[in-house]
Amino acid sequence: MEKDVQKVFVKINQVWQKGEIVSKDGTTLKVKTSENMEFNIDESSQYVEQIKNPAQKFAYGDAKEKLEGAYISFNKLPNNVQDAIVKGEEYMHSSSYVHEGELKENVRAVQLMYNRQTGSKLDVQIKRNEPVKLAEAIAYNYQFTKEEFDLMVKQGKQVVFQGSSKDGEVFSKLAYYEPKLNDIRTKSALSENNYFYGQKLTKEQATIMNKGESAQITINTKKGEKTYMVNYSPKSARFITKTFEKENVNDLKVQSMVDNQKKKIKPQKGIAH
Repeated sequence: MEKDVQKVFVKINQVWQKGEIVSKDGTTLKVKTSENMEFNIDESSQYVEQIKNPAQKFAYGDAKEKLEGAYISFNKLPNNVQDAIVKGEEYMHSSSYVHEGELKENVRAVQLMYNRQTGSKLDVQIKRNEPVKLAEAIAYNYQFTKEEFDLMVKQGKQVVFQGSSKDGEVFSKLAYYEPKLNDIRTKSALSENNYFYGQKLTKEQATIMNKGESAQITINTKKGEKTYMVNYSPKSARFITKTFEKENVNDLKVQSMVDNQKKKIKPQKGIAH
């Protein structure tokens, strides 16, 4: 065995979960799950899968099962798309079919998400035949206002809203308009439980980015503190960053150009206008 702990996914009671290899004897692995369950399993078993990269959130076997349930062949997808799906990223799948003598296109957004009961769940949203209307813009028992609707549909911005479950549980969600689906998509909002470069977000930082604005975040590195201006994209579930220094330099350049332009057009004395 290598000194580094080898992470794996194992399927127990129809649910894929994370674990690690405690020891190995020939082809037999001793695995310990995140719930502290230990057992032996042959390394060639269909119920164990070694994690390929640190960003992987789901097993490839899990993704294959879930997508086939949505009539999408996981094996036919390009490797980079498969990798993106097991990382939990959104994938827009397009396919064609024949209806009443015409070739039609079917577009659906699919994304693997965690579920408390099942371990993972495939979120599927199918393209609407007509663009969503304001009266139909409802998500998690929340009716979007006209202002929010226009921000998403006409300006391409994200909005944060308070959704609720049937049990009365209230939670924050992010929403944006996806023209490929003619519909509004929703994703989890940021909170203090999210990390940026290994550092927990503050409530203020999460609130700012949920609104689609830039938050200033300073982290400690081996070379000292580094400050970033950070936005969050719910569509790609990624932080969009640029260093604070570059931001300041760009602002200075813009201001300098404005000042120079003002000097050029400044009227000289003695010239009639």
